[in-house]
Amino acid sequence: MQKPGGHNPGERLDDLLHSVMDWNENATHNQQDGHQQDESSKANNNNQPDQPYGESKMSNKSKSNFSTSAFVTTLVSAIALLFSGYSFYETVLKQAELKIYPPALVHMYRSTYRDVFAIPLTISNDGAKRGTILSFDLKVTNLDTKDTMNFDNLYFGNNPKDTSRIFTPLTMSGRANQSEVIMFFAEKSGSFFKTTGGVRSNLRFELTINAEEAEYLFKPEKKTRLSFDMTTGFIQSFRQMEQGSPTVFYKIPKEQTEATKQETPAKSDTPVKPDDKTEKPLDTETDTKPQ
Repeated sequence: MQKPGGHNPGERLDDLLHSVMDWNENATHNQQDGHQQDESSKANNNNQPDQPYGESKMSNKSKSNFSTSAFVTTLVSAIALLFSGYSFYETVLKQAELKIYPPALVHMYRSTYRDVFAIPLTISNDGAKRGTILSFDLKVTNLDTKDTMNFDNLYFGNNPKDTSRIFTPLTMSGRANQSEVIMFFAEKSGSFFKTTGGVRSNLRFELTINAEEAEYLFKPEKKTRLSFDMTTGFIQSFRQMEQGSPTVFYKIPKEQTEATKQETPAKSDTPVKPDDKTEKPLDTETDTKPQ
């Protein structure tokens, strides 16, 4: 039976249900589209440089490797610079460094009533700059009598009879060495020895180089000095030494030096007290009185 108005109630209910279902489907589609847009916007904001994760990790690793290689390169360059500076100083800037070496033998002569020593010397310059030796100062000490005497370097040569070369300053180039026999004459007449023949004697030679001062800021603080001891067991007569027959001095053996040190008694620091039992000198006044 159809109600007045010309509409069927069942048809109206079906139309209402279809409209509700259509509205629900539309709402669901709109909600899903909104979630997708939100996720895409967040991804764009978080990954502002549009770069995949693997590529960013590779770039960070390459940056760390570059910093390590740069540090190693800088360190190697600094070490090479230091070695170059040291080499430049040693080969170009280093001032003259003179050294003298003790001889194996020393010959003693006599000339114009004075002692003369012929000393072979080897001189080396370990610096890069030129060095000039102006003169030598020689002081000789007799270790037995403690007498000392100063000597002047006057000639080059083996003995006073062969003194054709007068002493002149020695110029030493950088990294060079030179050997010469220098004649040293005593500044005053006389001799260390009062007796000749089979007499053992020990001498100490103290040699000092007087060198040209450096013209630069780096000047040597101390003079080059050399001290060495020589001994002999036989002294030629004065006449033979004046005629050219030398007294030969040679190095003191180490065994003899150690034996001498052991035989030398040690000095006591405690003062020695006088003995009360020692006899006192007699009183001269009481002894001279008449009885």
